[in-house]
Amino acid sequence: MGFLERRADDAASTQPGPDRRQASQDIRYGRKRGSNHPLHDPSGGRRPNVVPAQPRPIRRGDLTRLLGRSILEARTQEICREYGLMPRFGAAAGSGLSRSYQARDLGVELTADDYGTVTTIFLHFHGDDGYRSFQGEIPGGGGWVARRSHLWAALGRPAQSGEPYRERFLGDYGPWDRWQLTGYQMHAQYTLDGESLQRLTLRADE
Repeated sequence: MGFLERRADDAASTQPGPDRRQASQDIRYGRKRGSNHPLHDPSGGRRPNVVPAQPRPIRRGDLTRLLGRSILEARTQEICREYGLMPRFGAAAGSGLSRSYQARDLGVELTADDYGTVTTIFLHFHGDDGYRSFQGEIPGGGGWVARRSHLWAALGRPAQSGEPYRERFLGDYGPWDRWQLTGYQMHAQYTLDGESLQRLTLRADE
């Protein structure tokens, strides 16, 4: 017999006949709960407004470790699986290897040479070419904010910079910066506002 059932029997024992059974049922099954009842919910079942926590970005393998490595290496394959990089088209003659690997939902693209060696990695940030914006950490310690000012603060002054320019058939482009990092170069292309990062291109040192 539980605690509430003992209370019900004690309260009902003072009342005669059917009233005793009614009192027992009232207490046992929670009828006529008052504001002091231990199961009484003063909020009426309404939940307080709680702001959900923002999800943290998922940390994946360092993409720069792919540069200069064969697409067939075990570590390369592991990182490709983490990003969902899939071969696109253009298998090299006689090798059966693709020249392009893409993960459009994560904003990542890489290219390889005829021997399957990864030569270039593109990180898309502004919805260009149908890619979603890259949400990972910027290589080289560039942080998580895809802004020119943040890159300069994190990486220092770039080795080279360029003004906005126009391609004859492709249209207008914003300014660009290039950093020489350990083992690779990172080229940052910005949008026309001169601040928002549009694309990062990573190339292995020759």
